[in-house]
Amino acid sequence: MTEIQGLSGARGQALLPAAVLSRRDVAPRRREVDDPEAEVERFQTVRRGYAEELDALYEKTLAETGAEAADIIKAYAVIARDDFFFKKTIRQVRTGGINADYALALERDKVCEKFAAMEDPYMKARADDIRNVCGELIRRMNGVSPDIRLSGDAPVILVAEDLMPEDTIRIDKRRLGGFVTERGGVTSHAVILAKTLGIPAVVGAAGILEAVGSGCELYLDGGAGRAVADPDAATREAFLTAKEREETQRALWAAAARERAITRDGHAVAVCVNSGDTESLKAYDSRICDGIGLFRTEFLFMDQKDYPDEELQYAAYRFAAEAARGKEVIIRTLDIGGDKQLGYMDLPQENNPFLGYRAIRLCLDRKEVFRTQLRAILRASAHGNLKIMFPMIVTLEELREAKALAAQALAELDAEGLPHAERVPMGIMVETPAAVLLSDVLAREADFFSIGTNDLIQYTTATDRQNERVQYLYDPCNLSVLRSIHMVIQNGHAAGIPVGMCGEAASDDRLVPLLLAMGLDEFSVVPAQVGKVKHMVRSADFAALAPLVEELLSQREIAGAKALLERY
Repeated sequence: MTEIQGLSGARGQALLPAAVLSRRDVAPRRREVDDPEAEVERFQTVRRGYAEELDALYEKTLAETGAEAADIIKAYAVIARDDFFFKKTIRQVRTGGINADYALALERDKVCEKFAAMEDPYMKARADDIRNVCGELIRRMNGVSPDIRLSGDAPVILVAEDLMPEDTIRIDKRRLGGFVTERGGVTSHAVILAKTLGIPAVVGAAGILEAVGSGCELYLDGGAGRAVADPDAATREAFLTAKEREETQRALWAAAARERAITRDGHAVAVCVNSGDTESLKAYDSRICDGIGLFRTEFLFMDQKDYPDEELQYAAYRFAAEAARGKEVIIRTLDIGGDKQLGYMDLPQENNPFLGYRAIRLCLDRKEVFRTQLRAILRASAHGNLKIMFPMIVTLEELREAKALAAQALAELDAEGLPHAERVPMGIMVETPAAVLLSDVLAREADFFSIGTNDLIQYTTATDRQNERVQYLYDPCNLSVLRSIHMVIQNGHAAGIPVGMCGEAASDDRLVPLLLAMGLDEFSVVPAQVGKVKHMVRSADFAALAPLVEELLSQREIAGAKALLERY
């Protein structure tokens, strides 16, 4: 038995065979190039390709894992697109007539040395991010494949010198039981991702690569920051006891997943899933949830080299409608722009993309693109229970214009003799303070609300959710956020429309009882959380939860709100 002590990355325990990741690092050599402009274009092409691949990976991660993990992938895409950071590399190629991969390696080493020398652990971790992005670009410029291939089919603990966040995404999650790295800090993006995935992680375990070989049995205790190669009998026994407790809990969730989400005193809610591509729909099981509460459509645009036509979109939406077997599918219209860049769209570079040209703003400006999507959704409505949701609505005028364009699309289909549902409900995603404050007005002209808490928290608290320095403010238990949610539910119900939630907060252990008490009608979560949410609903007494709302709204501090929610 060999024990390696590292740093606690993500809590949890695992006892599995090790799989050592041997990443081929490329040390480029200086060489002169005959055509510097052609070399710059080669570099820019690789950079664009990597950023677009990260965009697609972001959408997949958002659908399968959730926003916190997806935001990590997005942060890498932001680095890959940072023209200012790569400006010196390009200048070196042009003025020195040298190869781009060598120029990038020089600039990477200079910048990472500065970051690594800083005392702030957050800034030190950013050096790893820059090193990882630059290293991937250098590998790609030298023809080294980004794929990670593991032999066999059994789950493993990944052992590596360091991990890029997309490494843990690209690997089949059914096989990823945890990871341990030689380098890396507790604030690294890979660690944040491990917490989101619910797998144990140990970082900074110097000597682990020397102590462990592929196939070696490895015990990982993420909470203690400990990795044990070839564990003894006592270590194995302690692990098996903990595993038995976890399996009991998972069995309860699995049983609840196939039951109705109804409280002990008969109050029923819907529990749906979020989806972001047709691949995830292949695993969709209509028996364990009440529909698809959020179907993101960005993947259709990110997977193409030009705008997807009506037939391609229609096929995808029809597939979703038929997969749901009569249950609802809420299709969110295109939410792209700002930080999500696609070459063929020719979108502007913006200093503040989250507040910029995106979502409904882009669609109402590029009406032909919007019209094509609306026609495709409306045609697909003939095959199932489809609803349309408009994102980023902040005024009544926007909602009315979007609905008017949908009405025009319906009239066109009628004129062409193309079938569609007699009525397709149209609602909005409530994700800004503006929509919250106007929710009484918007509710009179929307058929439903769906609260997008990921952006609502960000906009309400003026907090960049990718900036770890202000993460203490990005909190679903922030009282301004909880009051906003309550207001939206009240105003929606006053107008007679249902209110759902499709953000991360819908599966937050602390918030499920509160959201129930507030009267939320629908919880839409990542598929892995359906059983847990249903179990919590089925364990609750709706009438007994009623006093929780009044007591919560009387709190003045976040700590008091959290203590109250913990008691429930």
